[in-house]
Amino acid sequence: MTTFYGNFDPDRQTSTVTFSSTDSVRIHGEPMTVRPLFHALSSDAHPQSFVLLTYAVPKRDEEYYCHACAPTLGMAVFNKKGSNWTLSASNRAVTDAGGFGKPPKNVELVEIGTNHRAIQIKDIDEGGETTTVLLILAPWNDTVSLALERIIGDDNEGMCDPKGLPCYSNHRTVAFSRNPDADYFDLELGLTGTDLPASNRPKVWTARKVAGLEVLKFENGKYQQVSRSGDLTTVDRVVAERERLK
Repeated sequence: MTTFYGNFDPDRQTSTVTFSSTDSVRIHGEPMTVRPLFHALSSDAHPQSFVLLTYAVPKRDEEYYCHACAPTLGMAVFNKKGSNWTLSASNRAVTDAGGFGKPPKNVELVEIGTNHRAIQIKDIDEGGETTTVLLILAPWNDTVSLALERIIGDDNEGMCDPKGLPCYSNHRTVAFSRNPDADYFDLELGLTGTDLPASNRPKVWTARKVAGLEVLKFENGKYQQVSRSGDLTTVDRVVAERERLK
């Protein structure tokens, strides 16, 4: 934490940081308290690496309590050279994720290529409608990029009624596949389940089955769409328009 943020309070187990307007996060110019969220040691990598994921909230974090109050995630990668550890890639403000001032809970280290690893997060937003967003944070050119942000789960099981609003539920499987022509693996997102198409006649809404497969390739620190077959869900269409997906 000292190497990553330049300061560390051993009693509180926290660091402090202030993000500038150039950081792609919601809060700028305000002191933030930073805490460790996740760490992992890759003993089988060459060189051996240590990954640290952190989250930052305003110092008055007891007031940072709303649905959209998402902490800022930071990530650092340290590589071992001889008996020393050096900072090889870092970004204090990769993205915002979580809610009500709390960070996501579903975090893991995944292999995305030969001797390449990333943090995979499934950020679940619960309520009447539950949405799961896949985030992949990957080291790239001495920094850490948000390599992918994609909705992989959506349902209305907390608000549907068999006698009124139809229930629906869809999700995507997440699978990395080896690409013989690249150091990084391809990413396959397989869609199954049901969806509720938008309609201006809610009394005749009907859930429909959906299925599909999207393949993405890692290029320049991002996962880019290579191909897609099958259906788009209603929430997918927002992403498709924003990212010009086919």
